Amino acid sequence: MAVSRWLLPVTIGLWVAALPVQWVSGQGQSPKEGEPAQIVEEIELTRAIIQAERQAIVTRAMDLTAAEAQTFWPIYREYRLEMIKVGDRLLALITTYAQNYRDLSDEMAGKLLTEYLGIEKARLQVKNTFLPRFQKVLPPKKVTRYYQVENKLDVIIQTELAREIPLVR
Repeated sequence: MAVSRWLLPVTIGLWVAALPVQWVSGQGQSPKEGEPAQIVEEIELTRAIIQAERQAIVTRAMDLTAAEAQTFWPIYREYRLEMIKVGDRLLALITTYAQNYRDLSDEMAGKLLTEYLGIEKARLQVKNTFLPRFQKVLPPKKVTRYYQVENKLDVIIQTELAREIPLVR
């Protein structure tokens, strides 16, 4: 199956991506002084690698004609830039959670939850905003395939994050 060709490289890439977030997992561990800046730097580098891998996966999965590719890729790049902005919010949320994990107040927990729901709403808004643009340049089946690929990649990332980020205590 075509999916299995790209699933392993993405899983390996995401395993590497999860390494910097491991400082928030475990038995109540918290980052040492000065670590968050280094970790954010590592996450940014990993995000760049994942973005390159993501584009390669989309390229293989989409099987675009030359004409479709010419109109699809500029929209794709704009879409990914908007999704990166949403990802920046998620990174900030995770960083804030990690910094407050040991002594998380009810007030901070509420703020983090509200921000998380805002991030989810923003992610859906980007998808809805770009859908008509993709529909103008690709046939319906290819637009559906593209959204399926994006969803699968997002779920893999979310699974890795869920595995590494501990529950509120």
